[in-house]
Amino acid sequence: MSVVGYINVSLELWGCVLSFIVAVCLFVGDRSRGALNRLFLRLLVCNAVILLCDAAAWLFKGRLDPVSWWGVRISNFLVFALGYVLLAIFTHYLTVYLGQHTRVSPVPLRLIRGMAVVSMALVVVSQFCDLFYRIDDQNVYHRQGWFWLSQVGGIFGMCVNAGLLVRYREAIERQESAALWSYILLPVLAMCVQIFVYGVALLNLAVTISILVIFLFLQVEQARRTKERELELTQMRISVMLSQIQPHFLYNALTTIKGLCATDPPQAEKAVDSFSLFLRGNMNSLTARRPIPFSQELTHCRNYLELEQLRFGERVKAVYDLPVTDFSVPTLTLQPIVENAVRHGITKRREGGTVWIATEETEGGWRITVTDDGVGFDPEKKPEDGCGHAGIENVRMRLENQCGGGLDVESVPGRGTTVKIDIPREGKPCEHDCVGRGRRAHRP
Repeated sequence: MSVVGYINVSLELWGCVLSFIVAVCLFVGDRSRGALNRLFLRLLVCNAVILLCDAAAWLFKGRLDPVSWWGVRISNFLVFALGYVLLAIFTHYLTVYLGQHTRVSPVPLRLIRGMAVVSMALVVVSQFCDLFYRIDDQNVYHRQGWFWLSQVGGIFGMCVNAGLLVRYREAIERQESAALWSYILLPVLAMCVQIFVYGVALLNLAVTISILVIFLFLQVEQARRTKERELELTQMRISVMLSQIQPHFLYNALTTIKGLCATDPPQAEKAVDSFSLFLRGNMNSLTARRPIPFSQELTHCRNYLELEQLRFGERVKAVYDLPVTDFSVPTLTLQPIVENAVRHGITKRREGGTVWIATEETEGGWRITVTDDGVGFDPEKKPEDGCGHAGIENVRMRLENQCGGGLDVESVPGRGTTVKIDIPREGKPCEHDCVGRGRRAHRP
């Protein structure tokens, strides 16, 4: 083997080792979860296999034993075929990455997949008619006249990816864009050089460098954003807790208890117990980082309703239908929804109303339904105070982040509101999302 051959083998083996190291870091670091990281993991593995096969092709080159004879043919076939697979994986990765920031058309990915299938078919044909390359009687690889066509597919794919980056350039930051562009510009430059210069495996080296650049810039950036997200969730927990202990609620509850001390001391004592348990539940929510038993959340909700019933009397009624309670929910999932039903629903009516709380087991997990016959609202209309439906959105975000759950709101002005909370079983994230579009609320 020539000096150039030894240089190629050394570079490709080192690139293979680096790709596997990064892949192991992703897997061991528990960052292989999620569509984006799984695609990046496939990108690394596919690139490592291509590098290993190309190194094997150089090592087996010129040897006539049966293992080398088959080794050269299989290795070269895989290098060509997997190159198109690698391009399709990167396009999928790019589409998903951009999709985190904006809505991305699926057409480019379909084009690349179609191109990859056609190109791989041509590689198969080349094994019989020497379209792209041939292997002579000395077991040596030679380019053929149509070799340039094998590069056209790759260049076309890179142009499509470049179009994606140009089309959605406003959706990503400059640093992210530079890292993604490196995967396009470096391999395209290497492919153009390899069309005219044969000997050094520039394309494989360029692809490996580009993948490492993406890992260093984008994957590390993603870890930073994950930490920021955790901080945001912590601040949200504090915000949620503080929002539950509102001054007007404390004032009203204490005023009610004060009145009961003079008229009904036993009832006042019971109210003090409910009030203290309610405050303790809110304080516990500050430190709760994992879902809690639904029964615990239900107790917190009952304490809140007891205090409101002491204040409003018969105007606030509660009906429970709880055939299943043996599951967990993020803390402060039920109580804020029930509080919304009381404060913004039934107490806005002179005659008051009823809150229904029901649970059921579904095929994918459990569902909690909170229904009221209050004044209702238009889910599409922003509240007059300009704050939006902050309580609902906080609950929805914590459901999505802590257990993969979902929340759906159905409300009609004058009819009432129904909120459905879906809690998936472990390992089955809920794909249910978005606020309802004003469908009529039903009664349990």
